Amino acid sequence: MKGPSAIIGALFVLAIGGVVELGQRLEERVAAYQREDEVLWLPSAATLKRWSFGFEGLLADLYWLRTVHYYGRRAFRPGVRFEQLDALLELVTTLDPHFLAAYRFGAIFLALPPPQGAGRPDRALALLDRGIATNPGEWRLLLDKGFVLLWDVRDYAKAAEVFLQVSRHPRAPTWTRDLAAAAYARAGRREIARRIWRDRLEHGESEQVRENARYQLLCLQAEEELERLHEVVRAFWRERGRWPASWQELILSGMLKHPPRDPLGYPYQLDSTTGAVHLSAQSPLILPRL
Repeated sequence: MKGPSAIIGALFVLAIGGVVELGQRLEERVAAYQREDEVLWLPSAATLKRWSFGFEGLLADLYWLRTVHYYGRRAFRPGVRFEQLDALLELVTTLDPHFLAAYRFGAIFLALPPPQGAGRPDRALALLDRGIATNPGEWRLLLDKGFVLLWDVRDYAKAAEVFLQVSRHPRAPTWTRDLAAAAYARAGRREIARRIWRDRLEHGESEQVRENARYQLLCLQAEEELERLHEVVRAFWRERGRWPASWQELILSGMLKHPPRDPLGYPYQLDSTTGAVHLSAQSPLILPRL
């Protein structure tokens, strides 16, 4: 039995040696290209797979380190571009489709605006979509997609839909429903946001969660009232050619019945020079902005 075992052991050692040799040659070739013009030479994932002897994960780790190094040398340097960042990340995630850190941090590298990152949220979303397709049970990738849509693309409606999808995952934290509600409110879809906050108010897991839901419902109400008051003020301007001097003037004109107050009883403020309407500085309400 020693004969076959020895042969298997020898083959294993040779395979490890081959991977190390391949990695060293690739590093030498990369270093040569870097010395010439700072452009990386990147082999195809198919080539690496063919010569990896089944150690695709090890090569994925090596190229992930190369990716982090590539990003780190360029980040925060004005005028520097990240032409090969997307290709590096595709290489890593092709070698190891379950490399979650590459998807998650890679999406951050791609989405951040220059000079912090590549300024390519579209490529970040494509990377995350590949990760989600390969790792359908990993809710964190879906959460990252929602944040890219929220912060980098500013598509609040799509972000809200993604956050709501995340919240339905059995292992996702309950605060993802709060994210969905806030994004829906920012997108102007207040009825959906209101339904979520009402559900949180009724079924929230703690008094703190329920109190936050109550507060968010008051903020939604205040936002709607401010929009209505803006319309009243603009109507006065269209009719008179100037902004109203006070709420009392709007009451005398028949456009309002009484001085408006926010849901907590604090009077709304009217700027007679610009027509702007806003919360009182004394009001505890702070309208959320994502």
